[in-house]
Amino acid sequence: MTSLVCTLQHHQDDVNWCAFSAKLLATCSGDKTLRIYNSHDFSELPFSPLWGHGYSVHCCCFSACGQFLASCSTDATVVVWSMDTGEIEGVLEHPGRSPVRICALSPDSLHLVSGASDGSLALWDHPTKQLRRTGRMSDTTMVACSFSPCSQMFMTGSTFGDLRLWDLDMNQLHAEKNAHDLGVSCCTFSPSILSGGQVVQFNLASCGQDSLLKIWLINKFTYGGSCKIHLMHTLTGQSAPVLSCAYSADGQLLVSG
Repeated sequence: MTSLVCTLQHHQDDVNWCAFSAKLLATCSGDKTLRIYNSHDFSELPFSPLWGHGYSVHCCCFSACGQFLASCSTDATVVVWSMDTGEIEGVLEHPGRSPVRICALSPDSLHLVSGASDGSLALWDHPTKQLRRTGRMSDTTMVACSFSPCSQMFMTGSTFGDLRLWDLDMNQLHAEKNAHDLGVSCCTFSPSILSGGQVVQFNLASCGQDSLLKIWLINKFTYGGSCKIHLMHTLTGQSAPVLSCAYSADGQLLVSG
């Protein structure tokens, strides 16, 4: 059973994303701002709202320690914020200056990925804010990204409908074409890792405009570094496009909207 705890009505436009750390809740909006709340009593922090983007803010994510927040925007930047002061730690300008639709921090907080409307990807070194690698898929928009719990791989999803698995050298480990008809909207790794013998296994959930939620098994072979992806479940409980999905911290529950 669920009950309403609190309603927050501070944004002046659509709320595009929300993210929790251990102590904070962050929201971002089409009003160009981010707002930061204490997750205990949902009081807004003194330095909130955060102003730094010139256009709509599409996505935000915390570092694992909760000390930093990354946000991305139509203004073609990713901004990294200090959650101690609310100050800007760095501004990462996406190559090609295309609107950035998605960003993700690795669980070890060493890497940050941004994906843009022109299908381009940028991999950044988070501590130094330096660009490490770039990649690109033509004729699509990057709208989904998630790091594996080991921080050595990340999955992207696009409006073309494909899921692609990358390593930190921006090599494509696997391409699952037509994973979702009409486009992927979100993908997320489970925090759980199963290791045995020569194989490390991960679970990934994805959802899309086809009204489906899918759960994938990813096998990464320690010898040779190859990967195989197998579709385990297709969940059909929703009757309209599924726009978001997220695992619980222990990986035992999956929620979709």
